[in-house]
Amino acid sequence: MKVKKITTVDFVPQRKAFQESQLTFSFFDSHSAGRTYFQEHLEAQGWQISTRQGRLYLSCCFEEDQLIIYALLHERNTQFSWQKYIGVIESFARSRFVAKVCWQIPDNPVLSDFFAKQSYQKVTDGFQKTLVYNTALVLGGGGAHGAYQIGVWQALQERGIRFNWITGTSVGALNGALILMDDVEAAVHLWANISSGQVLQYPLAEAKAQTLREMMNQTHSLVTTALKTNGASTEPLAALLAATFDQEKFDQTARQLLICTTRLPDFKETVHAFDPADAAENLQWLLASASFYPAMQAQQINGTYYIDGGYRNNLPIDVAIAQGATECITVDVQGPGINKKIAVSEDIAQIALGSPWTMGSFLIFDAQRSLDNMTLGYLETLKTFGKYQGYWYTFEKDAPFQKPWRQYLHWLKQNHEYLYEEIKKTAFLKKLRKFYRGSIPVDAWGRILLECTAKILHLSPTVIYEQTTMVQGIGKTIAQEVMNESDAWSISEWLTFYKDRFYLLSEQNRFLFFYRTQTLSTPALQQIRRRYPLLATLAAYSYYLLEGETDG
Repeated sequence: MKVKKITTVDFVPQRKAFQESQLTFSFFDSHSAGRTYFQEHLEAQGWQISTRQGRLYLSCCFEEDQLIIYALLHERNTQFSWQKYIGVIESFARSRFVAKVCWQIPDNPVLSDFFAKQSYQKVTDGFQKTLVYNTALVLGGGGAHGAYQIGVWQALQERGIRFNWITGTSVGALNGALILMDDVEAAVHLWANISSGQVLQYPLAEAKAQTLREMMNQTHSLVTTALKTNGASTEPLAALLAATFDQEKFDQTARQLLICTTRLPDFKETVHAFDPADAAENLQWLLASASFYPAMQAQQINGTYYIDGGYRNNLPIDVAIAQGATECITVDVQGPGINKKIAVSEDIAQIALGSPWTMGSFLIFDAQRSLDNMTLGYLETLKTFGKYQGYWYTFEKDAPFQKPWRQYLHWLKQNHEYLYEEIKKTAFLKKLRKFYRGSIPVDAWGRILLECTAKILHLSPTVIYEQTTMVQGIGKTIAQEVMNESDAWSISEWLTFYKDRFYLLSEQNRFLFFYRTQTLSTPALQQIRRRYPLLATLAAYSYYLLEGETDG
C-alpha cells in the first residue's frame, strides 16, 4: 500500500479515471456529490491510497489526535469488502499514530450494525473508534551509517511514539541493544565519539579519512588485513559494547529485541531473541549479526560460525510481523545486504524512514560524520511526522515561500519572458520532478526550487532553514564558487566533488554560468537557457532573491 498527499499536479493525469469513481459508504446522496466534495477540498485534505486491488481517494483531516474522514471513493474496478476498506483506512491512521478514527457518515441501520461489529461507537458526527497499537521498530544494517537510527529514535521519543519490539540486523541489532537500555545519552555518546579503531583492528584504523587519499589508504589497510587474517578482528567493538552496556538497565526493559544473523556454512538465516539476563551471550550474538564477513571475522557461538544478518535479511520486517506487530517503523540506512521481498498485508501500517542523502562510507567510522547522520535521522523523522517541511532540506512548518515566488514569476516574465514560458511546459515539470524526487505541489514551488539550488551547491542538510538563511547560504557558496570539503566522504561523494569542481559542464558549473550571465540576454544565451531550463530557472530565481530586488 502506498499513500501520498495528492496535489492538483498529481491529480490531473488521473482525472478521467476519478470521474468514474464511486463512494465507498453513503457520505453523500450521490457519487457525483462525493467526487465534487473531494475535488473542492483536494489541496487541503486530499489523499491517494494505492493498493494491490486498486486506488482509493480519501478526503480527511488530522484534528486533536484523531483522523476525521469526510469522504472515501474508490475507482470502479476496485474490488473490496467493506471490512477491507476499514482495514486499509485504519492502517493509514496507525501510520500517523493517531488515537482515534472518526467516519463522518450519516446514520442508517445497515451502517450502524456494520461499524458496531468493527468495534466502532456511534457519536454525533458518525462512527468513532479508539485504535490499539502493537508497534515494532525495524532497524536495518548499514555499518557506519547506523548513527542515523539513533537520531530516528530521538525523534520518536520526542513525538511520544512507543514500540513493543525491536528487530535488527548488523548495526541495527547493535542500536537495538542501545535502545533497550533506554539511555539516549549513552547511545549519543557512543556514536559522537566513535572511530574505526574502536570497531575494528587493522593498522590504519585510527587514521583520519578526511581526504580521498586518506580514505583510500584506510580502506586498503582494512582490506589487506581482512585478506591476511580471514577478516579484521572485532575485539575493539566487543570492548566498546561491554563498556557501554548496563546490565541493570537491561533488566528493567519491557521491550523485546530480535537479532538477525546468518549461519555458516549453509547461509541460513538465524534469529536470536535477546535475553536481558545473559549479557555474555547477547554480546556474542550482536557481534555475529554485525560481522560483515569477509571484511570482519565470523563469530563462533557454541561451535557454529555466524556472520552478518544482512546476507539473508538486512531489513527484518517479516520478523516483526511474525511477533504480531500491527505497525512497523522501518529504518533503512543503505546497507549492502539483501532486503527480503515479502508481501505485507495492507492492514499492517508501514512507516518507512531513510535518508535521500548518501551517508558516507559504511566501513569507515568517523565521529563528525556520525553526528551529521544522527542529525539527519532526527530531522527527517520529524518531517515524516509533520513537524517540519521539505524533502532534501528542513524548514519550519509554516515558513513563507509563496509571496517571494509570485514576485519572482512577475520579475521573470518582465526580464526573461522566454524562460517564463518554459517553466509552464510539461517538459519542465518532468525535469523538476526527476531532479527533486519528492512531492512537488504547486503551492510549494518557491521552497522546492530553493532546495534544488541548495542541493546543487551542496549546502548542509543538517540544520533547520528559514528562507533568508538558505538564500544567504546560497549567496555565500556562489561567491566562493566551490563547495566545501566534508568529513569522511564515501568514494561516490568524492567523485561528485571532483566532477563539480573540475568538470566544466557539471550541474554546479552550469548553474554558476547562468547566474553570472544573468544580466546578459543574447540569442545564443537564450538558446542555451532553453536547453537547460531547470538550471537556468534556478539561477534566475537565486539571482532575483539575492540581487534582483535591489536592481529594481
